Amino acid sequence: MKNRGATGLFFAKTMLFIVVLGAFFVGQKIFYEETLFYYWGNYIVLLLYTANLFFTSTIYHGFRFGSLDLREIIPSWILCLIITNGLEYLQLSLLESAMLPVKGFLIVLLAQLALVIPLACLIDRLYYRLNPAQEALIISGDEKKAREYSAIILQHRKKFKIGSILKQDEPMQSLKESIDSSDSVFFLDVDERQRGALLEYCFLKDKRAYILPTFSGVLLNTAGVSWISNTPMFLPKAAIAEPVSLFAKRLLDIVLSLLGIILTSWLMLITLAAIRLSDRHPAIYKQVRLTKGGRRFTIYKFRSMRPDSEDDGVPRLTAKGDARITPVGRLIRRTRIDELPQLFNVLSGAMSLVGPRPERPEIAGQYEEKYPSFSFRTKVKAGITGLAQIYGRYNTAPEEKLLLDIMYIETFSIWQDVKLLLQTVKVLFISSNTEGIEEGETTAMKKD
Repeated sequence: MKNRGATGLFFAKTMLFIVVLGAFFVGQKIFYEETLFYYWGNYIVLLLYTANLFFTSTIYHGFRFGSLDLREIIPSWILCLIITNGLEYLQLSLLESAMLPVKGFLIVLLAQLALVIPLACLIDRLYYRLNPAQEALIISGDEKKAREYSAIILQHRKKFKIGSILKQDEPMQSLKESIDSSDSVFFLDVDERQRGALLEYCFLKDKRAYILPTFSGVLLNTAGVSWISNTPMFLPKAAIAEPVSLFAKRLLDIVLSLLGIILTSWLMLITLAAIRLSDRHPAIYKQVRLTKGGRRFTIYKFRSMRPDSEDDGVPRLTAKGDARITPVGRLIRRTRIDELPQLFNVLSGAMSLVGPRPERPEIAGQYEEKYPSFSFRTKVKAGITGLAQIYGRYNTAPEEKLLLDIMYIETFSIWQDVKLLLQTVKVLFISSNTEGIEEGETTAMKKD
């Protein structure tokens, strides 16, 4: 059944890809016949379009049915088609030595979306028809953690249904019997020795095992293997990057931040004027943040809150429905325009385009009291975007943000930075990523 399901899904995804390709080239023949070439010329254009489409659909996870919700897959395809068709438009215009009419490309894009959206819905339905919700078992060493994550798992009702929640100190035989009657097992803060024995049993019984990561677990997951005589040893990277990679990263920061400043200068001027005219107070907001090595620097943002927002002297994050946010501020926060002045921080070298989000010293100090390893985030430069900013939210708990940042630091590469920069474009359209903390709280740290 699993093999037949996998084959059917593969053909369904392939059909989706072919439909998108076909729609574009039918549109090219109808609207841009002058761009058709002889013999191998058309095949080269087809190959380039296919490569662009494959690249963008991979970057934005357009085919991750079952892993992503349909509400994420459809925006992924919208963005994917806009970028792919835009690149093809520029390519064909260059070949024709003139800018082609845009109307035809817009019609083709709309036609592709009219085909892709219902096909994506059908594939999503097919996936869950072939892969019904799995019976999930939760084994936890922390009752509070079990409650939190059972609520998270239940958000994916099409994929999981919780069968039972057990404590790690249950008799081993009882735990194994529960594993036998489940499809998937979630391990939440389970003692390492106990978890090891149960993982071996899951492996023996072909059960899917999901493990909540820990600091040491992330380091081991990203570690290389070093041989000491004939003994394999895990060797965590410890955030050691090659000088060439660091030089390339800095060069990328300079080029892209400078380009970003030039391209968005008109938008920054409009925002500057809008904030200034709305309340007659300075439009640029300055705040002390932490970057590499715990060094303090002044971050620049467009002011989105009232000037008296922290007159009580208590540093706090933005809350849901925060009354301190101005009308203009709500718009620029939702669209991330308030972040644009940070391009100057990147150009100066205080920040990078990609890296852990810079925290305020006061709030970072509170986090480090409970999570001493939180300071590990400052082993690299702070960034505008990053793994935690893309896969987490503004109100993501510090321990979860820490794990995401460690994953980024330990797997750093220029290619990963490029992918994260491209994926940031998609995040701009997801308003939940800017969701504030709960009212009455000052940090994202969860209460015990």
